[in-house]
Amino acid sequence: MPLFVFISTTFPTAIFSALLVMAVIYWLISLSGLGGDDLADGDMGDGLETGGLLATLGLEGVPLPLAITLVTLFGWVISYFSELLLGIHLGSGALHWLFGAVVLCLSFAAGIFLASLSIKPLRPLFKPALNLPTEQRLAGLVCTVRSGSVDRTRGRADAYVEGDHLILQVRSDTPLERGDRAILINYLADEDAYRIIPEGEFHDGSHD
Repeated sequence: MPLFVFISTTFPTAIFSALLVMAVIYWLISLSGLGGDDLADGDMGDGLETGGLLATLGLEGVPLPLAITLVTLFGWVISYFSELLLGIHLGSGALHWLFGAVVLCLSFAAGIFLASLSIKPLRPLFKPALNLPTEQRLAGLVCTVRSGSVDRTRGRADAYVEGDHLILQVRSDTPLERGDRAILINYLADEDAYRIIPEGEFHDGSHD
């Protein structure tokens, strides 16, 4: 354990360790629902400049926080074992710092490559709602609340269409909580979201 801590907190592995700590904090906040919808969704990297860079690196198609986390994780593993197998035998002088700089660059590059390979099978899970087949095919579809809550201004839900997993922005006049089942009623173009009602209300016929 002391060796593990020593390597994890010294250059260059310490840089990846710090990034991993921030990633863990981010995902804990996201999973707890305390950060709201924007934090949980992350940035899909679809902006012209960011999206182009991610596509060049092979990291497009998933939320940006997930891509960064994967790059950091793979970079940390490579950096740690490089230091464990070679770096600790070089002492703490200039040679070790030079070795660390090389390992940092190589670990980062290898992390991007390995992350791009890992992301390929994950892309279908993050298809944007804008790629939905048709609005008519979603009407009456059952969804499950994904965010901490859903109200008239914000919320997210999971739905499945022909085997495709969709993460939709949803709105509801009746407050809903994570895990509640609801029915998609209609598309709200001005909010790029879907109006939903609780499944029980839909079957009772008490909706408008």
